[in-house]
Amino acid sequence: MKPVPDFRTPRRFAPQHRGGARGFTLIEALVALAVAAMLGLLVFVSFTSLESSGIRASDSSRLQDHARVSMTLLSDDLSRAGFMMNGPSGQGRCARLLTYNSNFNPNQMTNQWPVSGVVQTTSGYVPGTTATAFNYANPGGAATDAISVFYVANFGQGGTVTPGSVRVVKATSGSLTNAALFVSNTSTFNVGDVDIVVLPTRSICIRFQVTGTGGAANQIVHNSGNSTVLNPPNGFNGVSTLASPAVSPAISTADLAQSYVQDFGQISGSNGPIQVTYSIRPDPNSATTPDLWRTVVNALGTVVSDSPVASNVVLLHALYAPVVNGQLQSFVPWSTISGANQQGQVGAVEVAYVVRKPNTAGRTGNPATLSVLDETYTPPAGNAWQYQVFTQTVYLRNVAWNQ
Repeated sequence: MKPVPDFRTPRRFAPQHRGGARGFTLIEALVALAVAAMLGLLVFVSFTSLESSGIRASDSSRLQDHARVSMTLLSDDLSRAGFMMNGPSGQGRCARLLTYNSNFNPNQMTNQWPVSGVVQTTSGYVPGTTATAFNYANPGGAATDAISVFYVANFGQGGTVTPGSVRVVKATSGSLTNAALFVSNTSTFNVGDVDIVVLPTRSICIRFQVTGTGGAANQIVHNSGNSTVLNPPNGFNGVSTLASPAVSPAISTADLAQSYVQDFGQISGSNGPIQVTYSIRPDPNSATTPDLWRTVVNALGTVVSDSPVASNVVLLHALYAPVVNGQLQSFVPWSTISGANQQGQVGAVEVAYVVRKPNTAGRTGNPATLSVLDETYTPPAGNAWQYQVFTQTVYLRNVAWNQ
């Protein structure tokens, strides 16, 4: 029996179209990949640009912060220049303070001014020290200054009952050779105290250290020789001869009769009369990084503080304005001030320094030169750093304005 043929229509498997969806062609896929790559590149470039901008903004902010803090610190020290170095207000003022330290120079007394400057040399030393070398000078063809300020930070602790008390020396009772001063009461003076003797008739102040007190005559004694390194040989006679320039005519007992004694007690750390110096020196961890340093030396000649206060400060420069007949004169370099013997007349200081920061991606060019007061600083070749100048004028309220 033959099978019955199947006359039904054969099945055709046609493609199914669901909602009009279909696959991507090769060209469409390549275009999509290209667009995605371009978008990714754009995002990456934008992120990198934002990151660089953020780094630059952070560097600029850090530079501004360091400059502001360090300038505030320097201005604060300058504003204290001369504080209490001449005795209490109204007790007579001195054009200079004479100090002696046999560890530094046994044959000379040093003129200590409220503020002073020195041009740094590579082999030079920070004023008041014998071992702290600058090791830095003349960046970009400009002179780098070290600025020193002298003032009394506070009174020592010792056994002084009334620190800073003033005692008038009795007429005709002083001794020139051993610097013995006769006062109305010695109870507030102690051996080892550092004091300043003010001679108003001569416009001179002298720093001594007390080596003896008391007795029937109420003496305070500043013996010379080996008893202390701060008292010159031959007492006031030694002051007259060791001072540079020499005190002429020499100090007499008549000068002592009109003098005052300003006692600062026992000296330790940074109390009493101090000298603060700002200078540019290499960073302790990187010889190629210049820092702004603050060095404090006390009345015993001890360096009690020496540390950087701002990094990447490449130049420090200052100009000084004397006060003549109550009028502030033009700002000039310290060499002009000293040449005119106006060291004790400075009434204002104009300070400037150049600070550098990393020049991220080398996008910002530097000018060929920078004007820094009366100096010209030439940035080094290359574009790794960006430079900025900061300036400020500080008026010295404790000195020339009160003369």
